[in-house]
Amino acid sequence: MSFALVLLVAALLVATVGPLALDSVCRSTNRPAVALVAWLSGVGAVPVFVVAAMTMLLWPEHPPIEQAVDAVLGCLSAFHHGSGPWLADSMAILVALGATAALARATMCSHRHGVIVRRVRRHHRDTLSVVAHRGGEDDVMRLEHPVPLAYAVAGRPGFVVLTDGLCAMLTDHERAAVLAHERAHLRGHHHRIAACCEVLASALPFVPLFVRAPAAVRTLLELLADQDAARATSPAAVRSALSTVTTAGTPPGPPWSLGGGVDTALRLTRLATPTPSRPSGLVCLSAAMAMLALPALAATGVVAVSSVSTCLLLS
Repeated sequence: MSFALVLLVAALLVATVGPLALDSVCRSTNRPAVALVAWLSGVGAVPVFVVAAMTMLLWPEHPPIEQAVDAVLGCLSAFHHGSGPWLADSMAILVALGATAALARATMCSHRHGVIVRRVRRHHRDTLSVVAHRGGEDDVMRLEHPVPLAYAVAGRPGFVVLTDGLCAMLTDHERAAVLAHERAHLRGHHHRIAACCEVLASALPFVPLFVRAPAAVRTLLELLADQDAARATSPAAVRSALSTVTTAGTPPGPPWSLGGGVDTALRLTRLATPTPSRPSGLVCLSAAMAMLALPALAATGVVAVSSVSTCLLLS
C-alpha cells in the first residue's frame, strides 16, 4: 500500500500545486512547445498516477517495487501491515469507484462536447460553402464581409477563412503571416488539444489543474502558432499583422475557434524577441518525464515525513 499511497499523493500534488509550477515554467521560457508538452503531461499525469495506484492496490501479491518503498517508509509500512488487509482493500475500493465515476463523467462530457461542436461546425461549413468562395488557394475561403476576421476551421479537410475586410488592411507579407499562423493550428491539430482540455475542465471542475488548463493551453497554442508563422515568414510580419488586427478591433471568431481571450500583449512581447529554433524531441521528452518524476519524488518526501511522524506517534 505504501507505493500506492505515494502515487495518490503525487496525483494530488500535480492536480493542486501543478498549475502554479506550470505557470512559472510558461513565464520563464520562450519555447511554447516545451511548455505545452509540460502542461499536457501534467494533465495526463493525474490519471496515470491514479490508475497506477489502483493497479498497485489491486495487485494479488506485493509488487516488487513495494519492498523498496517499504524499506524507506518502514513505520508507515508497519502500521499498514498491523492494521490488516481491510485498509488496503478499502482504499482500493474507494480509488476504483472514484476513477470509474471520473471516467464515466469524462466520457459523457466528451460525447456531448463532440456532438455540439460537430453540429455547429457542419452548419458553419454549409453556410460558408454558399456565401464564401475560394481565395486563390485550396485551403483558403474568402468571405465578402467588411469586418476584419481570420480563423481556421478544423476538419477533413481543414481550411482558413479570411474576410475581405482583413485582406484590405494587410500587406501581402502580413496576409501570408496570418495564413501561416492559421495553418499551424490546422497542421498541429490544435483544436483537438484545446477540446480535450475543455472536456476535462467541464467533467472534473473540482480539479484545479483541469480548470486552469484550457486557458493556459490556448495561450500556448497561439504562441506556438505565432512562432511557426514567424519561421515561415518573419517575426516582423507576424507582429505587424497582429498589431494591425488588434488596432482595428477585430472581433473573436466562432466560439469553437482558437485565439479568443488570449493576451495579445503577451503575443506581441514574445514576437519582439528572437524566435528560437524548434525544440528537439529529447527536450520535449525530458519535459514530459519531469512532470512524472518530480511529483513522484515530492510525493515520496511527503509520505516519508508522514512515516516519520507515524514513528514518533507510535513510539
